[in-house]
Amino acid sequence: MSVTPVRSVLLPVVACWNDIGVKGDQSCPKLAAVVHCHNCEVFAEAAQAFLDRPAPEGYLAEMTSLLAASATAVLAADSLSVVVFEIEGQTLAIDTRAVVEVTEPREVHKMAHRTGRVFAGIVNIHGQLELCASLQGLLQIVNADRPAKSRFHEARMLLVEHADQRWVFGVDRAHGVCRFARSDILGVPGTTHHDAASYVKNILRWEERAVGYLDLEKTFGALAVTLR
Repeated sequence: MSVTPVRSVLLPVVACWNDIGVKGDQSCPKLAAVVHCHNCEVFAEAAQAFLDRPAPEGYLAEMTSLLAASATAVLAADSLSVVVFEIEGQTLAIDTRAVVEVTEPREVHKMAHRTGRVFAGIVNIHGQLELCASLQGLLQIVNADRPAKSRFHEARMLLVEHADQRWVFGVDRAHGVCRFARSDILGVPGTTHHDAASYVKNILRWEERAVGYLDLEKTFGALAVTLR
């Protein structure tokens, strides 16, 4: 944001504190009594004149803009920002702060004797090797009947980070960043017992869908176990 320059204020013709005061040759006869220019009535009057100066051009408009931005931030604090995605027909969401990047699918390199249902291998993201996991395997989501062509066209990879862990996982489709009001955040039904639900923190209402909001602590904790 550009800052409007403050117009100069009319001060005494001679800024005595710079000439004969503590910043000058200290020859001012008042210094013996006031010790420092800050305690002098001349300096106090100049300071008051500076505070009473007219608002610079554009100041009111800039302050209005800042206050509006502050109000928006307060409203944002009362909502939840997530990245919504799909895996085999299941609509899920993860905290936006945990998402480093959404990228095109990359080749996953398997690791001998380590690759399994959850740990998929490693993937190269911008020249850096990242651990790759299968959320489908972790959440035990069954394969959905979906055309292979559509699956390939919309597929993405999410690079996520939390608690000093970085993982990449593939998704069938990424819907992008969505913001939810607190009224759209629901609890997980107590009657739900399947594996995916155990990693879901809340249910979000989105476009007539129930979206599973992943619990970062449980999800990343389970992913860490796959490396042991």
